[in-house]
Amino acid sequence: MDEALRQNLQSRKLILFSLIVAFGSVIGGVQGRCLTADEEATIWLYESVAPSVVNITTSACDPEFFFCSTPTESGSGSGIVLKEEGIIVTNRHVVANAEFIQVTLSDGRKKRGDVVASSVRDDMAIVRIDPGDSPLKPITLGNSEQLQVGEKVLAIGNPFGIGQTLSAGVVSMTGRSIRSGGLVLKDLIQTSAAINPGNSGGALVNSKGELIGMNTAILSPTGTNVGIGFAIPVNRIKSVTPGLMNRWGTWLGWLLAGLIAYWCVRRILQT
Repeated sequence: MDEALRQNLQSRKLILFSLIVAFGSVIGGVQGRCLTADEEATIWLYESVAPSVVNITTSACDPEFFFCSTPTESGSGSGIVLKEEGIIVTNRHVVANAEFIQVTLSDGRKKRGDVVASSVRDDMAIVRIDPGDSPLKPITLGNSEQLQVGEKVLAIGNPFGIGQTLSAGVVSMTGRSIRSGGLVLKDLIQTSAAINPGNSGGALVNSKGELIGMNTAILSPTGTNVGIGFAIPVNRIKSVTPGLMNRWGTWLGWLLAGLIAYWCVRRILQT
């Protein structure tokens, strides 16, 4: 009787121990999968902004050949969706001299892009695509005037043409001026977020998912990221792109100004 009771107690202890181990494994597994509040915010931000950032691949012809039957791939970059009907802003140096532009959306769709207009001085270009029956998701525009040094930022782009990538950093400084490709770009945002070749034209966003800049250049002795990247402020994008999207209105304004000047000079000469 005592032996049977002892075996029964041992069996119960074994079952209890097994349950404790199993429960501990479950709890440990759940805790291992827990994310911090900052990580959850970063994941939410990326999932919110990613559909508004595109990958751009350009092809150009060999200048030694007069006829261009088969363009060769020459570069890659990124772009930011401004309007759902297919208006995208990117850096001019991403699409300069391109014979063919392919835009890859976040859902994998590939569309042919056409340059609508560009500004050499601002290193900006507007690319238009036909989104078909699925409108694009425009990015939310922020205010770069309110940026503070130390503010967290995230860069989304297409580094080295490998596909959409996220990197995190902070605003290192504002109001920077650099020389890039023979141009002097002024009043740029300096960031520690990793920016590499192919990130040009991509989005630099704040912790609210608002666009605060367009990734444009890096300062590096090796040509790759060393923690010193630069972005065009979103406020300049907001001031430049309307004129690029409405080229006819701009030319009409210049034409009207010219006619008025001609009329004034003619009246002065007649008097």
